[in-house]
Amino acid sequence: MDDFSARLKPGAKRILMNTRWHEEDVAGRVLEQIERKVVRGRVISIPAIDEPQGYNYGAFLRARQRETSPMMWSGLYQQRPAPEEGDYFKAAWLKPCDKLPARETMRIYAVTADGGDYTVHLVVGIDPEGRMYLLDRWRKQSSSDQWIEAFCDLVLEWKPVGWAEEKGQISAGVGPALDKRHRERKAYCYRQQFPTKGDKAVRAQSIRGRMALDGLYVSTNGPWLAEFKRELLSFPAGKHHDQIDALGLIGQLLDQMVPGQKPKPLVPPKRDTGYRPIGLAERPLDWMVF
Repeated sequence: MDDFSARLKPGAKRILMNTRWHEEDVAGRVLEQIERKVVRGRVISIPAIDEPQGYNYGAFLRARQRETSPMMWSGLYQQRPAPEEGDYFKAAWLKPCDKLPARETMRIYAVTADGGDYTVHLVVGIDPEGRMYLLDRWRKQSSSDQWIEAFCDLVLEWKPVGWAEEKGQISAGVGPALDKRHRERKAYCYRQQFPTKGDKAVRAQSIRGRMALDGLYVSTNGPWLAEFKRELLSFPAGKHHDQIDALGLIGQLLDQMVPGQKPKPLVPPKRDTGYRPIGLAERPLDWMVF
């Protein structure tokens, strides 16, 4: 961009034509500047299949769509870096629910990822049938003291039985401060550290397999749901991957997670019939001997 801009005449216009493969490609950065009104521009996007009308190219495009991957079709033909139905993670794996199970029936776990632009805390619960629910999410570009307070808040609210975190970033950076603060606030929780190995897609394989098999239940009332879903379905072509890192940590906890417990049935009190057996000491005497 710098080499290109240096050769412009005053007032010259720039034309950019490219296929979208990532949200942070050159076109993505220019679009962001246009949205923020840093520069003025006109966007012409011509997808192969117009949504919702369609150009009706016929059998060729339909066959091409069937034989290419969703990411290839979305980027090469539809001018979107990521398909709406998802690529690595599928939209169908997110199971919306209007009401979460009772908290006392779930076994609750949490994770922290702090290796990218944002720090992310995720809280999940496992119900008695083994279904996984995303209960809470905290995501922010913040200083360490802010996310430490958020960590303590979530521990006190959800009382997870275990908390997973990335070994390098947290233990080497904020570990002592985190230990000190959760003691001060009595936000006690067993913390387990996992090393960061491989790329993000490799680290997310376990949770991906779990979600493909059983799904991930999410509350329709969560104010963070739209943002979470967008990052999930745009991976790996999306701009941010911090929530994917947190999901990868949940995947590393899977072999330690156990289902919750069903509430014990209430035993009804015995009905008082009024009958009382008479003990030997209470029986009338037949004889009295002096």
